[in-house]
Amino acid sequence: MRAMLPLAVGLMIAAGPAWADDKSDCRNGKDADVRIKACSAVIQSDAKDATAYHNRGAALQSKGDLDKAMADYDQAISLKPDYASAYDSRARIFVAKGDYTRAVADVTKAGELAPKVAVRPKAIPSAAEKVVAKPVEKPKPVQEQKAVPVAKAIVPPNYPDWAPKQAESFGN
Repeated sequence: MRAMLPLAVGLMIAAGPAWADDKSDCRNGKDADVRIKACSAVIQSDAKDATAYHNRGAALQSKGDLDKAMADYDQAISLKPDYASAYDSRARIFVAKGDYTRAVADVTKAGELAPKVAVRPKAIPSAAEKVVAKPVEKPKPVQEQKAVPVAKAIVPPNYPDWAPKQAESFGN
């Protein structure tokens, strides 16, 4: 029995990095096939990982397998009912299938679940800050511009009407 303990520990250590790679590929994999394989491995080791179901569904959806993707999104939602991204992704499948009523329902649910981010513009001071009025600057007067002289044609006497006219030069 004692001889098997180091072997068991060695197997656990060797399997650790592989599982970590699967988890990383499932979360961040760029290739859909790698992502599907990695997420399937994560799901096999932890059947309650809603993110793995969602990510595998996204990879399946990108490959055009909408029915399997829908099943994964459904599973992710059943595991984590407040998973806004799963509702949003499932809504995209409903749109692709032409079921707009269910798509709107899922998008609405995703909007309700999405975290509300409080944005405080810098232009509005808080109640604790002292507000100091800045003096208003007087507008600068508009300078008048000199009129630009218009070219006038110089036509010498006995100049034929069909010939081009020369313009007088500008200058002082």
